[in-house]
Amino acid sequence: MLGKTILKIFVPFLITPVVVFAAPVKDNSFLIEEAYNQEEGVLQFIQGFQYSDRSNDWNYTFTNEIPLGGEAHQISYVIPVNKSLDQNGADQTGIDDVLINYRYQLFNNQMISMAPRLSLIMPTGDYQKGFGSGVLGLQFNQSVSITLNDKWANHWNLGFTYLPDAKNAADQKASLFGYNFASSVVYFMTEKTNLLCEFVFNSQEEVIGEGQKAEGTSYLLVPGIRTAFDVGEETEIVPGLGAVFGLGPSAVEHETGVFVYLSVESKLW
Repeated sequence: MLGKTILKIFVPFLITPVVVFAAPVKDNSFLIEEAYNQEEGVLQFIQGFQYSDRSNDWNYTFTNEIPLGGEAHQISYVIPVNKSLDQNGADQTGIDDVLINYRYQLFNNQMISMAPRLSLIMPTGDYQKGFGSGVLGLQFNQSVSITLNDKWANHWNLGFTYLPDAKNAADQKASLFGYNFASSVVYFMTEKTNLLCEFVFNSQEEVIGEGQKAEGTSYLLVPGIRTAFDVGEETEIVPGLGAVFGLGPSAVEHETGVFVYLSVESKLW
């Protein structure tokens, strides 16, 4: 029901013709990173909402990207909020572990860009309720963006997550390791309206006993559309909408769902 409501609200908005044509849309993918840091003085505020139809679970993230001087150095933070079922089958909602990120623009030219990211995972979630791991963790991600021609772009992500002595709700501990891989293609229908399709793979572990852990994997396919319009001369708003499909082993666990995206990017100094 919620997925259908979101579609009714956003589809007419997304297909509205774009009046202003300036720079092409960049750094506005859904579940993966594009390898472009913010320009000097430009801040980006990103909201993402993912909803699963059958389980009625959802997760929301708020991200703020801040350049340090020029494009070479960028910091950001990510605040996630999740709704899921607890061990007794009751709904619960809470803040998960917050990420503090540093990303370096290794290089950026007309054909290819690379930007490695290193993140601290802060133990802000209530692990006894299933939110977060209860420990300080580390995450690394390497993003690569390739401009194939004036109509197509290709993005790649590869990374890992490490949580030493992570805790579960019973206060049992084990060190957890996970890794991720993602790729997407973007088709520029116009400079401001793009079609995109993302493939995201995640392997993650969870604590199931003292010193014991189990591994789980997810495979997601996310086709979608994004558009952009300018507000004044120095602010760009980018809404996006995607469908979420579980593949292979994830076809049951991750069901189907919807992803809603909204970015506000503005030059503040």
